[in-house]
Amino acid sequence: MGEPAESAPHYVIQRIREALAHDPRVGELELGVNVRAGKVFVTGTVNTEERRRAVAKVVNEVVPDLEVHNQTTVVLSGEGEDVETVT
Repeated sequence: MGEPAESAPHYVIQRIREALAHDPRVGELELGVNVRAGKVFVTGTVNTEERRRAVAKVVNEVVPDLEVHNQTTVVLSGEGEDVETVT
């Protein structure tokens, strides 16, 4: 009969995004999440390597049956940003 509605990719993506936003180990709202062919791809930037590892853990907890590709990048605060000083 097909997959249950909760298993549809957009529901899976929503569950993962909510977990990444609300889990205190991650707390990230701006990460990209995509599900294709039984794989989860997470993209974006985080502030620490510890948080990057936490992203993979949280996603694995939400969807343990899917393969996780953590493509997040660690960018230290202020790094890669144009900062203008006003005097």
